[in-house]
Amino acid sequence: MAEEGDNGDYFNPEEEVKINPSDKCTLAEVKVSTGEEDEDLIFKIRAKLFRFRDGEWKERGTGDLKLLRHNKDKRIRCIVRQDKTLKIVANFIIGKKPLCELKPHQGSEKMFMFVAYDCSEETPVFEKFVIKLGNAEKAKNFLKNFQDAQTFNDLAKEGKDKELVWAPVFKDVEAENKKTDASKEEKKEEKKEEKKEEDKKE
Repeated sequence: MAEEGDNGDYFNPEEEVKINPSDKCTLAEVKVSTGEEDEDLIFKIRAKLFRFRDGEWKERGTGDLKLLRHNKDKRIRCIVRQDKTLKIVANFIIGKKPLCELKPHQGSEKMFMFVAYDCSEETPVFEKFVIKLGNAEKAKNFLKNFQDAQTFNDLAKEGKDKELVWAPVFKDVEAENKKTDASKEEKKEEKKEEKKEEDKKE
């Protein structure tokens, strides 16, 4: 029995729909904005992030922590994205002390506590964070780069451009490799489809 569709046309829900396997589905390329396009990556490290909520420390996620320097206003911000989902769980400008002052947490050499004006959610708010690094050496490296970024931001805000020490741009080889691997997979799939079509013609 025919049924009426949304646009007023009648159709048979049991009618077989024929699909030609040789038809290619072409999708328009969509540019995805990360919000990091106008910034240079100057530091990257894996970390686990916690924030203080409801009287206890709650895990926010594990992922890449990046220090990004804006090309125009020169400000350096810290951003942390969760693995897999890439959800932003921390996003703040590295502010002047007492904001963003890294203090050892629970006597550990690889954990730091600090307060930041976080913009990772709809409403910016002062958050108390704990960052946990893989080992003491990585923690020491993070501490130096974070404090250097804080000094840079302080001097830039005061207009002391001549005193600025510019950290070199960090080449994110891992991210580039992921893009290359994805591109290779796409090309493999295209070749498979082309071969299938050629085999059918024969």
